[in-house]
Amino acid sequence: MVIEEIVSFWRDQSPTNAGQWLHPDDMETFRDHHHSFNLDYPVSPYVGDIVNAPIIILGANAGYRVDRTASEFPDQAAINTYLNRVRNPATADWSGMAQYYHGKNYGPLLLEGKAVWINACAYRSPRLSQEAENRRLIRMLPSAQFTRQWLLEAVMPLAECGERLVVAKRFGQWKLPPELKGASGIVFDPAPVSPQVTRKPWAAVRDFLREV
Repeated sequence: MVIEEIVSFWRDQSPTNAGQWLHPDDMETFRDHHHSFNLDYPVSPYVGDIVNAPIIILGANAGYRVDRTASEFPDQAAINTYLNRVRNPATADWSGMAQYYHGKNYGPLLLEGKAVWINACAYRSPRLSQEAENRRLIRMLPSAQFTRQWLLEAVMPLAECGERLVVAKRFGQWKLPPELKGASGIVFDPAPVSPQVTRKPWAAVRDFLREV
């Protein structure tokens, strides 16, 4: 597997006849299981240049807020702009990314193409830690399984040879193999639910960027 395959995979997201945004591989799983994901808007597998960014930050799932998400997709033009970012991340303008990322220490790195945030699950919900049904569903979603396989087979070999640095924030949702705890090219954030990359992994990010 190569790193570009994540982009090819998510180019297939589209709305169903009922207006639910899904990857086709996930349709059956969503049909057969209860969940509280919001499927009214295009999903968010990653934010930033997933193909070239040297820093890869592992998140849990895409966020959803009643008072904010709708304003990000006011019309078809906004939806098309967003889809273009996901489908062409290396050439896209990421300055219109969700306001959530603007106040984060890694936010400028996303804009500069030096970092990318990738979600274990691309589907939107308010607070995954309080959504037991959704956490169970993620384990069954083909898209989540693909993303985990992509990380292990396409990204980790690059990290091991010094071409990427993986910052594992929400590593619990990724179900990472225990042996990665001591692997080169990956750092685990000791405060995974903190909205910022915390002190030690942030220092590793700065050191890595000075060397690449």
